[in-house]
Amino acid sequence: MAAPAAAAPVAGVYVAGAALLAGAAYLMTPAGQRASQSFGEAVIDGGSQAVDNIRDLFRSEDDAQATPVAQTGTATQTQERKCDGPHRGRLQVQGYKRGVDPVPVELSWPWTRDCRPPLRPEGLSALSAILLPQTMAISGGSAGWRGPAFSKMSQYISNSPPMGFTPANSGGWSITETGGVVRNFGRGAGRNAPRVDLDIFVGRAFGDF
Repeated sequence: MAAPAAAAPVAGVYVAGAALLAGAAYLMTPAGQRASQSFGEAVIDGGSQAVDNIRDLFRSEDDAQATPVAQTGTATQTQERKCDGPHRGRLQVQGYKRGVDPVPVELSWPWTRDCRPPLRPEGLSALSAILLPQTMAISGGSAGWRGPAFSKMSQYISNSPPMGFTPANSGGWSITETGGVVRNFGRGAGRNAPRVDLDIFVGRAFGDF
């Protein structure tokens, strides 16, 4: 995996952070949860129509602008919980399928947090608002072929335990030669199979607090 790009200027970091938090807030609403769990299926056919389907899925929800309701105790837990870092890991989209990918796909959304881990909405937002568009930018076919793997990872993060995932929960989903989806690296999926991965190196990620 290539080294992460150099840090952006401070202003750019704040702008990107605000956008990510806005997406995370939406994904905490019922509409956002339905959309995040469905976007993988929306791209399974690939191509420009699949891209439009995903965009429409997020736009068409009536309560897309609803204010998320905090889970009971979450705010207090966030305030009272002491630093338990470091937390380090990454979400990845990788692999190569001849005839589908124009180039090998190697994308990553890494995190390194000294104290508190990324929460569940942030993971869902990174998956749907960062990694999926980056995959689409490579090609609609690349995104479409990996649709079931994106969907599985979205559902996996959505169902994370309150304390989040630990290194023991690392893994992901690969797409077989025939288009099926299996756990890495299951039957019919080699080490270079198109896939969506979660690596947790230290600490935890994608819990409630």
